Amino acid sequence: MSDGTSTTAAKGAKRANALAGMGPALGAHARAAGPGGATTPPLLRGLRAKFIALNMGLAALVLAGSFTAICYMDYRSDVDETYRTLAQALSPAGRRAQLVPDRHPLTPPDENGPADEGTFTPPEIGGEPQGAPDSPVPTAVYHWEDGLIQPLLEQSSAAVPEAVLPEAMQAALMAPGTHGYLEEQRLFFSKREAGPGWLVAFAGGGAASAWQGLAWGLAGIGVMALGLLFLLNLRFSRWALGPVQRAWNQQQQFIADASHELKTPLTVILANNAILRRRGGDTVASQMQWVESTQVEAERMQALVADMLDLARPATEEATGDEAPLVNLSRLVEGEALSFEAVAFERAITWECTVAAGISVRGNSARLERLVAVLLDNACKYTEPGGTVAIGLGIEPGEAVLAVRNSGEPIPPEDLPHLFDRFYRADKARTHGAAGPADGYGLGLAIAQDIARAHRGTLAAASAAEAGTTFTLRLPLA
Repeated sequence: MSDGTSTTAAKGAKRANALAGMGPALGAHARAAGPGGATTPPLLRGLRAKFIALNMGLAALVLAGSFTAICYMDYRSDVDETYRTLAQALSPAGRRAQLVPDRHPLTPPDENGPADEGTFTPPEIGGEPQGAPDSPVPTAVYHWEDGLIQPLLEQSSAAVPEAVLPEAMQAALMAPGTHGYLEEQRLFFSKREAGPGWLVAFAGGGAASAWQGLAWGLAGIGVMALGLLFLLNLRFSRWALGPVQRAWNQQQQFIADASHELKTPLTVILANNAILRRRGGDTVASQMQWVESTQVEAERMQALVADMLDLARPATEEATGDEAPLVNLSRLVEGEALSFEAVAFERAITWECTVAAGISVRGNSARLERLVAVLLDNACKYTEPGGTVAIGLGIEPGEAVLAVRNSGEPIPPEDLPHLFDRFYRADKARTHGAAGPADGYGLGLAIAQDIARAHRGTLAAASAAEAGTTFTLRLPLA
């Protein structure tokens, strides 16, 4: 009875292994289709849009602030220059060259005939908005006394229209300070006392309007700069969020693979329970094959969940800094090698172990034991009977170096970059040894890689037909 039960249990285990073997193929297919053909999830699209919007908003604010400051400084420069010109016009020491001949009054030409020879008509300032004048700024200087306004021709290069002059003069005289701007008349003015009267100089409001043309030019430059920045942001956002996209894809792939691997033992367990329920009247001994099959699948699921929790362990939980305890790596490797020596003997594998004494590192001894065990277990699984497993621990400058080499069929070059991916297993020739399908879910090397990184080390693999497959662990010395 026991032999029959064992045979049936073995068949159940073989069936479970066959079902589980479907996982890597489906996972590999999903990996092949996922990264290349997967579309960006809505969450990452929204994150990318916010990234671009934030960059564009900040750039627009910087450009707007910079251009506003430039325009304001240009405006203030023109205003200050206008006031200096007005003050010069009022200063006897800064008298302008005579622009209007003394012998000719400021009279417009006769509408019915040509103007008299020598008649000069100055430009008018004030009133309707005017463009920026040519330098120097045209000014009109007047003397006011007891309500009488007289133009000072020698110091004037312009004239205020007669319809505007009285109001402009009154507003200038009533304004506080010695200079200012008349909004209603669109005139700059400067004044000073001259005996019982006042000298008042006017300049057109257009004298300080050059900033408007500058503003339009800067606005055009800003629009082009923002357009170019938008295109750069589109490209830069893809680069900046690339690691997030890859992490998202890996997480989705991990969830898909884990779900599939968990589904397989659950399916077997449910099928076994359904058989047991239908045969409720049979003895327990006659149903032992289904019970043992359920036990095997439950243990497989337990191992998978333990590995997944191991991978989910935050790196911050590892004590690997200078405050971490010392670990005698030489003794640790010798202990693990001794544990697997019996496995190697059963499979007729030549077991070679060369460990230098006194090598210590800082870290978590239990986690480092798991790392070494994964490497040794992996070497035993994929070495054909009669092959060789060689373990060597030595020291290189600043590092402890553990090399685990096994003979046998090499790993294909296309599989080497993915050996440390979660749920990844190499081709059938490598995952099926003489003892049957290799156990595991393709998480061992991923766990070993995480442990090595948590201890500030590296784990690499190399494989060739002549030299075999070698996994090399490097850890900083204590």
